[in-house]
Amino acid sequence: MCLQREKPKDNVNMHDRDEWGKDPSVQIMRTVFKSMEKAQQTFLSRLGISIYDLRIRKWREKSLALFDQAWGKANRIGISMDATMASEMYLHCLAKIIASEGHEIPEGIVPEGKEVERLFEEMPQ
Repeated sequence: MCLQREKPKDNVNMHDRDEWGKDPSVQIMRTVFKSMEKAQQTFLSRLGISIYDLRIRKWREKSLALFDQAWGKANRIGISMDATMASEMYLHCLAKIIASEGHEIPEGIVPEGKEVERLFEEMPQ
């Protein structure tokens, strides 16, 4: 038995079917995640870490867990989040995780926004 893929009717492509993409909150989050991804690539490149480094997956998982905590804390203390702020906060989390595993993070490589600093000062270590 061979299964055949049905062709979309009326030449509708997948992009046109993206109902979620029309939601403004989804559009905002896509912008946030794209900004975070770009910031992460630049950060890892500056550290001389290959995108194929096997440690990255574990670092990302730990960083995202810390990022989730930080995002919640930011909401509770009234820090508004946009793509730039989220990227700075994520890089701070990633740098913290990478440093905790013995990799040196040169000074000035992580953006230091006052709101991000305030947020992490108030979070438990």
